[in-house]
Amino acid sequence: MSQTKAAAPAAAAAAPPTGTEAEPFDVFLAMRKRRMHRDFRPEAVDEALMERLVYAAGRAPTARADLRHLVVVTDPRMIASIRQVCPGWLNNAPAMIAVCTDTRLSDELIGPGGVPATLMDSGAAAAYVSLAAPPLGLGICWVTSWPEEAVQGALYLPDHIRPDILIAIGHPVAQPPLAPRRFKPVVHRERFGSEPAA
Repeated sequence: MSQTKAAAPAAAAAAPPTGTEAEPFDVFLAMRKRRMHRDFRPEAVDEALMERLVYAAGRAPTARADLRHLVVVTDPRMIASIRQVCPGWLNNAPAMIAVCTDTRLSDELIGPGGVPATLMDSGAAAAYVSLAAPPLGLGICWVTSWPEEAVQGALYLPDHIRPDILIAIGHPVAQPPLAPRRFKPVVHRERFGSEPAA
């Protein structure tokens, strides 16, 4: 089942779901509303909403075409299997998108330097999903703590498909925790160590 779902996002990401281009969207509002949720309502996530998140992930930058694979999981039995093998799955989300990389194709197209590039690509895809979720009334949680081999087995991934980020997805509870305070980066102007602008 997961193998079938893994192939679907590639086609779905080619064009936006019907109606999305006309909808108002404030990306900075989405940034302020973005947070990592752990408590979700039990109802399933509508397939149309999942397709919008797939589209968002597909719009993220990537080093080369066809390196990114998305495994969309909504079967409760599959979610239960993931929960068993992922110590970092500290949530009750009913759905998930696994962002994965084709390492064999990456080696062919990019070479040894492809590992950091593809990890950045997967992070970008997860970030796009994070920003797309709030306007859709959805919450997400990144999960990165798990044995790679266990997740590959649970999702039936071949050896050359590397799972990078698991994104738990669902409808958040009515009163979720407050969003974290913005972490201010240390900003340098023109050169490292410069005095911050007044």
